[in-house]
Amino acid sequence: MKKTDFLFTTLLACFLLFTGCRKEIFIVTFNPNGGEGAIVTQTYTEKVNQPLMANLFTNKGYTFSGWNTAPDGNGAPFANMETIIVSENMVLYAQWKPASGSFTVTFNPNGATAGKMEEQTFEAGETKPLLANQFHYRGYKFTGWCTSANGSGEKFVNQQPVTITSDMNLYAQWERILQTLYVLFYANNDTDTMKYQPFLEGVYQNLDSNDFKHDGFNFKEWNTENDGKGQPYQDKERIRIFTNLKLYAIWDTIKH
Repeated sequence: MKKTDFLFTTLLACFLLFTGCRKEIFIVTFNPNGGEGAIVTQTYTEKVNQPLMANLFTNKGYTFSGWNTAPDGNGAPFANMETIIVSENMVLYAQWKPASGSFTVTFNPNGATAGKMEEQTFEAGETKPLLANQFHYRGYKFTGWCTSANGSGEKFVNQQPVTITSDMNLYAQWERILQTLYVLFYANNDTDTMKYQPFLEGVYQNLDSNDFKHDGFNFKEWNTENDGKGQPYQDKERIRIFTNLKLYAIWDTIKH
C-alpha cells in the first residue's frame, strides 16, 4: 500500500471514530400549562441518564402531579425529577389536579412577646381573609406576613384574602418604631438658655448652631462633660443619637 493511501485510510478511520463518539445535545422545555411561572429549559446529553429539574411552577387551587409530553396528559408521563435518557428535543407540560382536603395556616409571632393566634383552617379552593394580627411587639409596628421569618418569601398584608393548596407557616413582619430623642444644650456659664433640639432615633442631622454668649470667652466646642473631658462635638456637626444627649458649651478665654 502506498504511503499516501495508508495516510488517507488512517485519517478517515480517525474521523469516523471521532464523529461516532461525539454525542448530540438535546433540549427539554418545561411548560407551566396553565400554572404560574416562566417557561424554562434543560440541556441533555445523548445517551446520558439525567434527572429532570424540580418543578417550580404553581397553580392556585391545584397541586402538581407530574409532567407529560401532551398538555392534556395523554402523552408520555414523567414524575417530578425522574431520571431519564433523552434522544430528541422535547416539551414537557406540567400536569395539575384540583386540590382537595383541608389545609392549615400557622401564625408565628417572629419575635413578638405579647398576643396569641390560633391556627386557621382552609378548605381546598376556598378563598377567605387571613385572621387579623393579634401579636404585639414593643417598639415595633406590624407590617404584614411572610412565608419566611427574614421576609424573603411570599408576602401578605393583614387580613389579605387568600386561597391555599397546602399547609402554610406565616411569620409576622416588624418594623422598628423610631423614637423622638433630644439634644439638651447647656451654656456652662449659669446664665443663658438654648432650646433643646429634637432628633429622630438613628437618623443623621446637624446640631443646631450655638446661640450662647459668654463675655470674655470664645465658643470652642460642645462636650458631653461640663469640664470638657467627655466626647467633643463641633458646632453644627452632623451626628445621630440613640438616647437623649446633654451637651455643654466649652469656652476659650479671649487673649488680649
